[in-house]
Amino acid sequence: MDEIKDRRYIKEIIREYNARFASWGPSDSWDLDQFKTLENMIFELTNTMVSANTLKRFFQQRTGNPQLATRDVLCRLLGYTGYIDFVMKKTQKEEPQAASTDTADKPILLPETVQAPQEPPSAPVKPKSRRLIYFLIALLLLIGAGLLYTLKISDSYTKYQLSKIAFAASDTKGMNPLTVTFSYDIPSGLLDDIQLIFEEPNGDTLSKKLSRPVGQVNATYIFEGDGFCHLQYKGKTFKTIGIEIRKPGWSVFTRNERKGIFRTAPIRQAYHKDGYVSMPLDSVVPEARLNHLFVSYVFYKEQLVNGDNFMLEARVRNSALENAIPRSDVMLYILSDSGRHGFALNEAGYAYIKFISGEKTIMGDEYNLSGLNFNASEWHVMGIRVENKKSAFYLDGKRIWNIDYNKPIGEANEIILRFKGCGAVDYVKLSKLDGQVVYQQDFNEPLP
Repeated sequence: MDEIKDRRYIKEIIREYNARFASWGPSDSWDLDQFKTLENMIFELTNTMVSANTLKRFFQQRTGNPQLATRDVLCRLLGYTGYIDFVMKKTQKEEPQAASTDTADKPILLPETVQAPQEPPSAPVKPKSRRLIYFLIALLLLIGAGLLYTLKISDSYTKYQLSKIAFAASDTKGMNPLTVTFSYDIPSGLLDDIQLIFEEPNGDTLSKKLSRPVGQVNATYIFEGDGFCHLQYKGKTFKTIGIEIRKPGWSVFTRNERKGIFRTAPIRQAYHKDGYVSMPLDSVVPEARLNHLFVSYVFYKEQLVNGDNFMLEARVRNSALENAIPRSDVMLYILSDSGRHGFALNEAGYAYIKFISGEKTIMGDEYNLSGLNFNASEWHVMGIRVENKKSAFYLDGKRIWNIDYNKPIGEANEIILRFKGCGAVDYVKLSKLDGQVVYQQDFNEPLP
């Protein structure tokens, strides 16, 4: 099947979903919560996991040639046996077979010596037997209709109601203890099967049943790190809001997302005798050390700097001494509650290099960024300069990328240096555009 036809059929799939979920609006306006809902529906009905981000790229056509498995499962959810079945049915509609003209009007003649076999006369059906047959057929139709409603129509209506649920939170990031207000609007028919699960960064959970269909709930998170609030229906999570609980100053975050492991530690555990910070591997829980370990050095202070006018730089390294994991990712970010600036570099993996400012993101799989020739094993100074919604990214004093963005991020409050492996940070310096130093930390000396 050629690529042009594939693209046309992909648009047909999107068109059918837009019709099926018309209440959501056009798919190019769906947000991540709607794609998360679709992800859960796909998994529940097909037992196949397609991530919300993959669905977002498919429906908003941000990928050149979506995987056949993605197309296949989306067609199955529409009622087809798969993508091939979808294409065949669309093709039949587009190209109806012409009736044959060779034999359509010609009678079929049998030789005179051949007679068609005759069916023996059937016994007449008695009126009582006929009524019994009609009754059984009607009963089967009623049972079938009931099963269809129970298995399909009722299930579809429940999914429609779930898609109409509104669930949001305000002030989801701040210093611990952090109190967050969650607002919700839930169809009353679902309320008995709905509950909220509040999950602390250390894994502790608390469940709460809701007493009315519309309202607000407050929850206070105690522990530092990333927490969550899960909205569940019959014990299954279908909406999640992330909560970022921070303490002032520096902390170390260790994370293995593949294994769902996340821990925080005081910065003193990462001090190295040679005058920089690097988390010792034996301080990381053993099950988090393999292949997908990320360590972040995080500084948090409310109203740290104007996030649209500043200069930030940090001297970093990610070598074998820091237990770097190929491809030795190194990331520098500065965040506010509503946005971020930052970039990620690594060795010989330009597809994973990215630059972010406000609503704009540049990905290495869209641009060949292999020419940066980044060697993470050596010390480098990574820098960001932002002035009036224009961002410039620097490596060792040389500008390597620019981004103009539109949506201001406001007051920044967090600096993150993140590594695949343990990484190392020598110093961090944050300044205003006039050169006035807002914050500086040289890790030659321990923090007070």
